[in-house]
Amino acid sequence: MTPLRKLRVAPATKEYLKEEEERDPLVRKVFDGLTWRLLHEQNPPGYPLPESHPTRYLIKKAYRFPVPRLLRLVYQMNETEVFIELAQVVDFNEQENS
Repeated sequence: MTPLRKLRVAPATKEYLKEEEERDPLVRKVFDGLTWRLLHEQNPPGYPLPESHPTRYLIKKAYRFPVPRLLRLVYQMNETEVFIELAQVVDFNEQENS
């Protein structure tokens, strides 16, 4: 399946993901799965963040059982490109407090 959009990732976000991947290699697979959806789906998943201009979206995915973690991505999107601005990996129980 040919991607509908190109992917761009902020340099600081790339560095963050590289560090997280060194701690937990599964982070790369989860990131790749989420970005595949953003690049290939006509209407990709994500929640619009209120009062963001241009519109930013949040997508998140829980993984790694029995100790669940959560990968969150904040991105902007248009017809030709997805720009990942921010990534965050948290333990699932920590996400309740943030």
